[in-house]
Amino acid sequence: MSDAPRASLADALLEPRTQRRLLLAIALLLLLARIGRGALANYDDCYYAEKAREMLASGDWLTPRFSGTVRFDNPPLFLWMIAALFRVTGIRDWAAILPSALSGVACVGLVHALARRLGADAFRAWCGAVVLLTTGYFLKYAGHAMFDVFMAMLCTAGLLAYRDAWEGRLRGWALLGLMTGLGVMTKSVLGVFPLAIAGVHVLWSRRWRLAFGPGPWLALAVAALVVAPWYGAELRLHREQFLHEHVGWLLWQRGFVTGSATQTLASRFAYLTEIATLYWPWLPFAIAGIGWCARRAFARAPAGTAREAWNEAATARLLLAWPVVVIGVMSLGVEKKLWYVMDAFPALALLSAIPISGWLRGDAVRRRVTLGSAAVLGVAGAVLALTPWGEPAPRRPDLQVVAHAARAMVPGDAEVFTPSGNYFAIANQFVYYSRHRLGAPLGDRGRVRAALDAGRWGLFDAAQRDAFVGADSLAYPVVVASGSWSLVHAAPRPTVRLEASESFE
Repeated sequence: MSDAPRASLADALLEPRTQRRLLLAIALLLLLARIGRGALANYDDCYYAEKAREMLASGDWLTPRFSGTVRFDNPPLFLWMIAALFRVTGIRDWAAILPSALSGVACVGLVHALARRLGADAFRAWCGAVVLLTTGYFLKYAGHAMFDVFMAMLCTAGLLAYRDAWEGRLRGWALLGLMTGLGVMTKSVLGVFPLAIAGVHVLWSRRWRLAFGPGPWLALAVAALVVAPWYGAELRLHREQFLHEHVGWLLWQRGFVTGSATQTLASRFAYLTEIATLYWPWLPFAIAGIGWCARRAFARAPAGTAREAWNEAATARLLLAWPVVVIGVMSLGVEKKLWYVMDAFPALALLSAIPISGWLRGDAVRRRVTLGSAAVLGVAGAVLALTPWGEPAPRRPDLQVVAHAARAMVPGDAEVFTPSGNYFAIANQFVYYSRHRLGAPLGDRGRVRAALDAGRWGLFDAAQRDAFVGADSLAYPVVVASGSWSLVHAAPRPTVRLEASESFE
């Protein structure tokens, strides 16, 4: 290849529209390369996939259920997406993951677009998108049938809309409200993050007319219109249960009460310590980006600077407010899992891009870095798609074998029971793959035997078989076993044959 074609290719990669198309193509390759290889995880993939499957099976798309029981721990938007795919493709593991994977692809493109709207040059925008696409935690959860990457995509899209709202465009406020409403329909009150971040930014920037003008009210109205139909319907149909589970348990008990007695100072900062542990190799760049933003966000504006104009200070404030609001609010809760703050990962990527682009200034260097990173990511995607290298270990294949056997052997919609143990440690995977409900643990030896005598099927591990069946294995035989798991059913009663000459006198 001559120098001229090579140079023209590298120059094309510095054109924003070409960059975005290439990033979307690479993201599709990376995030879809292994979609559906291997089984879904018990937590939380199978739980959400099963809820979606039961929507499709029952025809009731309004009220989520798991194992036949109404569950109000999640609003239904993401479940609707999975159920719609199941309707088209059949019940397929890859279909359960596809909404999350495509959300990851969209999030990469949105980060690039938002960087440009925040005033970044094409190279900084490229760096931000590449940092997100090479963040291990983001990649991991884009491959799970979970809400969190979808939520990060909605948050990024909402803040991109807010950038238009800053200019006074009501369409931007309406789109911000739409993204907020969709977030609430996915993960309850956690969906309000884009609107909360925008609100903090407006007030920090002292845009009083914007803050108290019609725009925020429009955003709130659009969000309310999105969420009101489902919340209103459930309050009408299941008011007491909905308030108890969705508000009392999910938002209050689980968020602020359960485990609060064991809270320590260290646990309150768990998100920061986890990011410090896991956000490599990009952590030093993110810290440098925070320093750059802090200097500009708190600097005194030059005389005559209009507050209405978007400038470096406005960008710096948004990129600081974004992770502070998300991580700060989530740190108030007791239960902390890093994927709960996935909304902050696009902001961390944009922060990381600032020092990278600042240190790599020459056009020739930037062309080589852009071309080289595109090539490396493309090769990585091809390796993932074409080889088994780095594939995760199977997820409890013994339990899945028994679940598939139960699907074939247990009649109709009969419920399987488990004798004891942590129900949700096995229920999600077993119910999804068996297509049978799993009853709550019976706990008592007499109740377990009575259930088997009544013709019910039991899911036992090896220790439970010894404890509940013991020497009576002939009366309660193992029908199918794999690893430590087995499906147990009572032996048929012997048939008594009488001769015609026998009398019952």
